[in-house]
Amino acid sequence: MQAFLAILRYDLRQLTHSWLMRIWVLLLAVPAGFLVVVSATEKELASETLALYLGAVLAPLSALAVAVITSSAVAGETATVADSIMSRSVTRAEYLWAKIVSRLGVTLLVYALVAVPFAYLVTRYATQDTDFAGVAGGLLMVGALLVFHAALGITLSAMMRNVLVAVLVLLVIVLSSGLVLQFLGLSWMSTTAVIESLPETFRGRTPGMEQLRVLGAFTALTAIAILTSLWGFRHRDL
Repeated sequence: MQAFLAILRYDLRQLTHSWLMRIWVLLLAVPAGFLVVVSATEKELASETLALYLGAVLAPLSALAVAVITSSAVAGETATVADSIMSRSVTRAEYLWAKIVSRLGVTLLVYALVAVPFAYLVTRYATQDTDFAGVAGGLLMVGALLVFHAALGITLSAMMRNVLVAVLVLLVIVLSSGLVLQFLGLSWMSTTAVIESLPETFRGRTPGMEQLRVLGAFTALTAIAILTSLWGFRHRDL
């Protein structure tokens, strides 16, 4: 437990001092502030403004940032991991769980700190056409997509040695699977379909059971990704 907490604190300290994190937050905050002003002065629809920001700004920027952050969680520290585990100062499970908690936690924290205030300001100052439950459900679904994205990145990082290859594979998998599943009509499992349906969701027109199905699907996929990363890292040669 002590090793887990020590690695967790170290990893969180590294992330908070990372220039990537600072640039990510800045790139999310500036367009958010701009859109709040525009939506208030031009009387834009709240649902359209929310969907535009999440789909065109937050989702793609966060996908790239999270891909780099999570794909480098293990693959970027191969030598350090090998020395620590071989010396028996930390187990594989403790090391990987610390990485999972820190990277997924930071992803959720950044998302919540940006998306929740933005949604509040837009729904207050733009032309009101949203439903409270719809906005909450839409934000939860996008959050579930990001957490799955982060969990899959850690899985690839635990199984691959090259960070750049892991980032590329992660982005290709998420984008291609989203398009293929949307084409097949499995919109509740498609990242692209969920993003495209956000305006209707924010207006309260997406059934609650559909939202729960999306949340359940991506929660299950996140759990599978985490278990796969633990299994793969346990059997990986360091």
